This record gives sequence, structure tokens and C-alpha cells, in this order.
Amino acid sequence: MIEKSVIENHNVKAFHIVAHSLGSILALAIAVKHPDAVKSLTLLAPPYFPVPKGEQGTQFVLRRVAPRRVWPVIAFGASLACWYEHISRTICLLICKNHRIWEFLFKFITRNRFKTFLMEGFFCHTHNAAWHTLHNIICGSASKIDSYLDTVRDRLRCNVTVIHGRDDELLPVDCSIAVKSRIPRADIKIIEKKDHITVIVGRQRAFTRELEEIWNKAEQN
Repeated sequence: MIEKSVIENHNVKAFHIVAHSLGSILALAIAVKHPDAVKSLTLLAPPYFPVPKGEQGTQFVLRRVAPRRVWPVIAFGASLACWYEHISRTICLLICKNHRIWEFLFKFITRNRFKTFLMEGFFCHTHNAAWHTLHNIICGSASKIDSYLDTVRDRLRCNVTVIHGRDDELLPVDCSIAVKSRIPRADIKIIEKKDHITVIVGRQRAFTRELEEIWNKAEQN
């Protein structure tokens, strides 16, 4: 869909890629399919777990990304969406179908003090995000990450930057370190006192400056 709606529809010949969490797998897939078009590749908290020999890739990644845990909340949500599909799908449908009610209640409880794209996206698009996208990416592409990273290392000439929050409770910093070990030229940045969400949310201006630096460096190269 990204190719059809953006790259092909607008005849884009060169672009920067920025992706967060599971989006990093999509980013890598696009990068290896358009190696000459990528000007820079920036991954935030990529879910990369090197698959040991003898392990089935998809199942191994699924167990690491979404272990059956009830705490913290973000890990419980991932576990529910990946392992208990019927329960999570029902919840997602109820949230999306009645999103206007949940939005009203959220605004009423918070006295409309908090209005963020995160909450709107959660209430309106949970079904696609938590069910289709999460499930399809892990089951369809997770086992291919090794080959994606090797292609980025060997074929792409662009700069690669990996950013990770030190306090990430969903995906450990080891994921980004593993990416660095696979792509030695990658520049890894560990952001102190930030987790899986606050590595972006709450530090938008700092993150924007980081992206500007990455893109300016790419233009100079």
C-alpha cells in the first residue's frame, strides 16, 4: 500500500525512510526493494531478534516480541493481540465501531486537556493496527529480517541510524545492538530515560532535529 499510494502514485524517485517498532520491518522491506532510491534509513526501536539455528523464524520472533505477559501494559497488549486473536479482534472491533463514544468519554474524563494523535489513532484504527498490521507483519515478514539487514548492509549505500529508548519495556536495547552487529556502519543512539513510546512522544522537537541532521548529512554525501 505504501508503494501504491505514495511511491508509484507520485512517481517518487528518492526518499528517506523513518520507521518505529514493527514499522521497521516494513521499512526494511521497502528499502531492499528500492535500494537505489533510499537516501537514509532511520529505525526506532526495531524488533530484531537474531534467530538461532534450528528455530522457526516466525515463531521465535513472535515469542520474543509478544511473550505471554500481563505486565507491563504494553507487553500485555502485544501478547493479547498475537496469541489470543479472537479475544483481541473482538476488543478491537468494539473499540473501533464505537470510537466516537470512547473519544467523548476520554475528553470528558480529561476535560479535553489531552488531545493527541495517539488517542485518536487508538480509538479509530485499533482494528487495523493491533490486528491486521501487527499479525501480518510478524507472521509474514519477521523471519525475513536477517536477509533484509544483509541486503541493506551489502547493497544500500545510504546512512543507517538506529534510535532506542534505554527504558524500553517492550523491545530491549539489545534489539538495536543486534542491528548494529549486522550492519556495522549503522549509527546507534540510545536515549536515556525513554521507553518504547516516549522515545518519540514528548521529545518531538529533539527527534525532529535529529532527523534534520540525518537528512542533511545524507544530502552532503
